[in-house]
Amino acid sequence: MRRASSLILLLFIAAACSTTQPVNMSEPRRVVGTENDVRIDAEVFGDTLTPNVSIPIKYDISNNRSTTILIADLLLNATYDPDTLTVTVDIGSEIPGEQYLPRLIPIPSGGKKSFSAAAHVNILRNPSAAPFAPRPNALRLRVNFLGDPQPFTKLIDIPEKAVHDPQLAAAIFPKWVEQNETVVTNTLPMRWRGTAAIDNTVTPPGRRGH
Repeated sequence: MRRASSLILLLFIAAACSTTQPVNMSEPRRVVGTENDVRIDAEVFGDTLTPNVSIPIKYDISNNRSTTILIADLLLNATYDPDTLTVTVDIGSEIPGEQYLPRLIPIPSGGKKSFSAAAHVNILRNPSAAPFAPRPNALRLRVNFLGDPQPFTKLIDIPEKAVHDPQLAAAIFPKWVEQNETVVTNTLPMRWRGTAAIDNTVTPPGRRGH
């Protein structure tokens, strides 16, 4: 796995603003995903992708399990896959930091929490690409969550956005990787406005090395 070069910065910036306004289910630009008894509904505000754009997103995460789940309080992270021409916006993290650990937001059994945030998309240009190369044309969301809260109690609803604790980070690393689960939404069509020449993507998501 690649090392988390940018995770420390992400930990100190608010990932999402909790909101009391749920997603409008009649909104046409809405995506939904249901896996592992967890559901996400989201509104995407905007239908255009450019080489550098921030896309506001409002989303609800519903927990239909019999136990609490945890979501890492991090900035939304966007990556672009040139094979599928799709931008994926990640909520939470599939892997913890090496020294800094994020606050974890609990969603109890049968509960739902609403959030709003902006995903920054930065699709790099590739001068050598053909003028009529395929262009980005879709967006989806992926939620990373922890299915067992017990190993992570020290991080649940802490007042800080992140804590510096290399020893704890090392201890929970294998548990975090083992417990991480995902929910992926359907894709939403997007228009491309910019040069046709594109590279393989935005800043890669933070990764922790073994």
